[in-house]
Amino acid sequence: MKFKFTLFLLFFFTICSKSATITYTADNTSIFPNPERGFYLHTEKHVSKSSPTCLSSSSLASHKSEDNGTLILIVYYLDNFRTQATLPSEVLSGFDKDMQTLRNSGMKCILRFAYPQGTYGEGEAESGKDATLDIALAHLSQYKSHLKSNADVIYVVQAGIVGAWGEWYYSDNFGNQTSHMNAKRRTLVDSLLQIVPEDRYIQLRTPLFKTEYVGDTKPLEAKDAYKNTPKARIGHHNDAFLFDYDNQGTYNDTAKQKPYLAQETLYVPMGGECDVYDTELAKVYCTREKTVADMSRLHWSYINKGYAEETTQMWRDNGTFAELNRNMGYRYQLVSATLPESGQAGAKASVNLKIKNVGYAPLYNERHAYLVLKGSSNTYSIKLASDPRTWLPNGVETNISEQVKIPTTVPSGTYQLYLNMPDAYASLASNPAYSIRFANSNIWESSTGMNNLNASIQVTNDGTVPVDPDDAIELPATLDINNVTAVSEDMAYYTTNYFDFGPTSVQEQTRWAEWQVNLKYPGEYFVSVLGNYPNGHQWQIELLNSGADAYTLPATWAEGDVTENPDSVKWNLTNVPAGVYMLRIKNIMEWGQPKLKSITLEYDGELPVDPGQAIERTNAPFDENAPAYDILGRRVDKSYKGIVIQRGNKYLLR
Repeated sequence: MKFKFTLFLLFFFTICSKSATITYTADNTSIFPNPERGFYLHTEKHVSKSSPTCLSSSSLASHKSEDNGTLILIVYYLDNFRTQATLPSEVLSGFDKDMQTLRNSGMKCILRFAYPQGTYGEGEAESGKDATLDIALAHLSQYKSHLKSNADVIYVVQAGIVGAWGEWYYSDNFGNQTSHMNAKRRTLVDSLLQIVPEDRYIQLRTPLFKTEYVGDTKPLEAKDAYKNTPKARIGHHNDAFLFDYDNQGTYNDTAKQKPYLAQETLYVPMGGECDVYDTELAKVYCTREKTVADMSRLHWSYINKGYAEETTQMWRDNGTFAELNRNMGYRYQLVSATLPESGQAGAKASVNLKIKNVGYAPLYNERHAYLVLKGSSNTYSIKLASDPRTWLPNGVETNISEQVKIPTTVPSGTYQLYLNMPDAYASLASNPAYSIRFANSNIWESSTGMNNLNASIQVTNDGTVPVDPDDAIELPATLDINNVTAVSEDMAYYTTNYFDFGPTSVQEQTRWAEWQVNLKYPGEYFVSVLGNYPNGHQWQIELLNSGADAYTLPATWAEGDVTENPDSVKWNLTNVPAGVYMLRIKNIMEWGQPKLKSITLEYDGELPVDPGQAIERTNAPFDENAPAYDILGRRVDKSYKGIVIQRGNKYLLR
C-alpha cells in the first residue's frame, strides 16, 4: 500500500475538528466483578506428589456467582517436603494446572507458600515447624520459572515461608516470636525479589519488616514508584485487621506507621484478613464506620470473605459487606468526555476524559487505557499516555487531556468510540473477564470487555497521511514501545517491554508497528532488532515515502532470544531523499510467538555536522575490557575513535 505524506500544522487537525462533550451517569449501587480487587476466597493445600493441585473450577464459579469475586488467596503448604530440597515435578506441574484453572475462570490469585499450618508448644515455647533457609530457597528457586510463566494470573505474592501459616511470627528457623527483620529473613526477601517476576509485588506482614529491610522509614513517593527497586516492589498485608489498637502486632507505633502506610499504599498494594472472631468484640472494633475509615485511609484492595466469620457475617447483616464489595480497590467512573466527531487517518485528534476513582485504592499492576475505534468489521486501538495507576482513589477526579494519532490504516468510515482497559498480558488481553468495567450506567459491553463512550467519529482516509516534523524521530535512533506511532489492530496489546507478534497462523504477514521518523542523514545504517523469536521468525522493515514505492530492507531471519546479542544487518539508504517517513516493521510468521522489543538504526560512519553547530567530542582510548556493545548497539573494536554527542544522542567515531 502506498501513502502520500503531506505536512500540516498540528493545530489545524485538533482545533478545527468538531468535538462533542458527553456526560455520564454514575452507578453508585451496582456490585460487579473487576480484576485484582475485592473479597477473596481463601484456599489452601498440603501439596504432595499424588495430590498437587488446590483449585476446583466449581468453587471458583461459586465465588464469582455469590460475591462477584475475582481473587483467590492460595496457600501452598510444603510441609511434606520440609526436609527435602527437591520438589517432585508433579508438584510444580500441579501449580501450573491451578494457574490454568484460574485463567479459565477469569480470576487471579494472591499467592503464598508456607510450611506449618499451625504451632506447637505453649507460651514462650510455642513455635512453628518451618523449613531451613537453604531448603526454602531451594524450593522457591524451583518455582521461579513457573511464577514467570504464570505471572499473568498472579496478582501479588505474599512473602510467606516463615513460621506458622507463613505469617512471620512463630518459627523454628527464622527467629521465633520476633517482630524484627533478621539476617535470614533479609536473605529470604532478597531471594523473593529475584524469584518473583519484577512486574509483580511482594507483601510483608508488618510495616516494620519493610522499613527495617529497606533501611528507610520514609514512605514511597510518586517519583520512586513503579520501579524495580525493593522499596517500590514491597507492599503490605495485615492478617489481623481491626483487632484492637495495634492489630495483634501489625503495628508497634500506630501514630507513625498508619500515616506511613497511608502514603505507601498509594503505590504498593494493601490487603489481608480480619482476625476478630468474637461476636461481641466485632461489634466494638469492626463497625461500619471504623472499617470504612481504616480501609479507605490505608487503601485496601482485598480482604478474606470468610475469616473471621463472626465479623464478615456481621458485615453481611448490616450492609457493610456490600459497601466494601463496591469500593475495595479501584472503582472508576466516567464523569465526562470531549471527543472528536471527525478526523483523518494519520492525523491527531484532541481527547479529554474526566475520570473519578471512588474506590479505596488505585491500580498497582501495570495496565494501559485505550481509546478504541470500533467499526462494522475492524477495531483499532490507540493507547493513551495517561497511566491508570496514577488515578488516585477516594473520589479524586483525574483529567486526561491528550492528542492521539488516528492510525494510518483506519479506512474511511464511522466508528463507535470505546474506552478499553484490558490486562497488560497478551495472554489475557482479549478476555473480557480481565478488562476493567467502569461504574456508570449504560456503558459496559460484556461481550468485548469495553466501556462504550456513547460517541462516534467519522474518519477520512484518502491516502494522504498528515505528518508533523516536530513529532518525527530523528534517525539514527532506537525505536520501541515508548516512541511508537501506531500498531496494527490485532497486536494492539503488548506487555511492558515487548510488542507481541503472535500467536498466529503460519506465514501471517499482517502484524506491524510503525514510527514516524526524520531521515536527516541519508547513508548506510546498521539495523539491530532485539526480541525473542522462538522457533525462528523473519522481520522486514520499510520506509514509506511520499508517493513512490517503499524503501525496503530484505526480510531478515532471527531465532531464539536476541535481547543480549543482536545480529546487525546493513541498510543502504544512501540514495534515499532526506525527509519525514513512516518506518514500519512487519513480521513474517514462521512458528512460535515472536516478540519485538526494539529496533536500533545506527549510522555507519561519522555523522555530518551542521555548519555552526556545536558538538562535543570525547576521544577516549579504546578499552579492551569495555562492554561488547556501545549504547547504540555498535560493537566496540580497535577502530573506535571516541564519541560525538549531538542533539542529545551519542555516536561512535570511526
